[in-house]
This record gives sequence, C-alpha cells and structure tokens, in this order.
Amino acid sequence: MIFSQRFKASLLVLTGAASYGILSTCVKLAYKDGFSPAEVTGSQVLFGFVALWLLSIRCWGYMKKMPRMVFLKLLGSGVFTGLTGVFYYYALQTLSASFAVLLLFQFTWMGLLADWLLQKKAPNRFQLIGVVIVLAGTLFASGFLEGSVPQFNWTGIGLGLLAAASYTLTVYFSGRVATDVPAILRSSWMLTGAVIVVSLIYPPTFLWSGALTNGLWGWAVILSLFGMILPPYLYTKGAPHLSTGVASIIGAIELPVVIVCSSLLLHERTGLLQWLGIGLIFAGIVVSEWKSKRASQSERNLAEPQTDRPR
Repeated sequence: MIFSQRFKASLLVLTGAASYGILSTCVKLAYKDGFSPAEVTGSQVLFGFVALWLLSIRCWGYMKKMPRMVFLKLLGSGVFTGLTGVFYYYALQTLSASFAVLLLFQFTWMGLLADWLLQKKAPNRFQLIGVVIVLAGTLFASGFLEGSVPQFNWTGIGLGLLAAASYTLTVYFSGRVATDVPAILRSSWMLTGAVIVVSLIYPPTFLWSGALTNGLWGWAVILSLFGMILPPYLYTKGAPHLSTGVASIIGAIELPVVIVCSSLLLHERTGLLQWLGIGLIFAGIVVSEWKSKRASQSERNLAEPQTDRPR
C-alpha cells in the first residue's frame, strides 16, 4: 500500500513537472505573436485562478473548518508561484528557452539550501558532490563550451536565477503548508496569492485592451492549463508523500521536455555536449538524493530500539 501510494505520488509530480516543461516554448511562441510578458503572465494566472475555483466548488464547504492562519499561509505560498512566472517569463524575453530552463533548474541545489536555512538540515558531503555535478552539467548544457549560447544577457540570467529561487520555495511550501486541506482547494488559495502579486506587478489591462480577442485568450488557456492548473494541483497532491529530494529528482523530467519542445518548435540547437550536460544534471540529483537517503536510513536504524539485545 505504501509503495502504491509513493508510486502514485511520484507519477503525479512527474506529470506536473512535464507540464511545466511545455511552458517555455509556449511563452516564446506567444511573444512571437506580439504579446508582452505582462499580457502573457497576467492572463495565464487569471484564467487559471477562475478555472481552479470552479473546479474546487465541491470543496468550498471545507473552508468553514479552516483557521484564518491557514488561509494566510496558503496565500503567502502562492506569492512564490506568481513571482516564479514573473521572473521566468521576463527572462525568456532575452534568453533562449533551453538556456532559461537551465537557470530555472538551479532549484535542484537551492532546495538543499532551503532545507539548510529553513529546517536547519545541513547538506552532507554527498549532497555537496551532487551540487558540483549539477553545476558542471549546467556548464555543459548551457552551450558555453561550444560557444553557442544565444542571446546572452546578464539581466536575463539574474531573472532566471530569481525564478529558480521562487520555484524552490514553491516546491518547498507545496509539501509543507496545510497538507490536510484538499489539494484542489490548496491550489486555489495558492493561486489566489499568485493572482494578487501578479496583478500588483502587472495591472490586468489586457482585459480591456483588446488583446484577448486578438488571440491572447488561446495562449492564456494553454498556459493556465500547463502552468497554473495541472502542476500546482499535481504537486500539492503528490509532494506531501515525497521528500524534497525525491520530488527534485522526479521534477528533473522538466528539463528534457523543455529541450525537446524548444528544438522541435523553436528550432533551438541542442548539441551532444548539451545533452551530456543534461545527463550530468540528472546524475547529480540522483547521487545527492541516493546518498542522503542511505544516510537517513542509517540514522533511523541507529535510533530504533534493539529488541534482541539482552537487558
């Protein structure tokens, strides 16, 4: 039963991460259609907000049981979801989709940093080795060694790293805040927090500017589905049953999904060294989690009472 539950949770997180992987290419295509980051980001979160609250109607009665502090925690967690979209979509204006996602993928080591700062759980030496491997893989996959990094821009790089930090906190709080609340309701409240912060940054002028009728609505539906509806719901459903490290490993599927989509639809070049870098990133994540899991198991074994020991 436990294995079945973990497998189901892993599949949910896997599907959510793959959904995120489609976003970069869709955003770049929306930019090619002439829409701005404000229009793309704002319409995405608003459409997702409306859809999730409609889907959560059957759970509205549950809110009577929720303390006010739970509402505030969920709203606060959703702020990071909104900021991830703001930072990442701005980065995509100046960076290729394949390079931007490499920056976003620095959440793999930022997750360890979050555990260290927020849970006082310092990374062990194997996790640090995993971080080095991930960073080496990022160097290979970025195209620097081939001299093929397109649209190199320091502002875009900074925004991409900020997106990674926000995404790290999104994953972190998804598995820890109000886990007893139904997943669809948690997602709705978190997305409410995202709508608030995005609306403060980008006033929703697209509602009356005519952008929706000019084709923005189509991109809003696609982006809200794969960015605001499916991933948050699937993460809130699956992440509580997995460790942060396991969620990070499974979430790595986002990387090849982005690379493949950008190659097929945006015709972005991906060479052998870049695929090698992607492999190294996977390897770094797996090494980090595998070793830390073994260490945790050893600690649990030491902590268990030795019933066969003579008293």
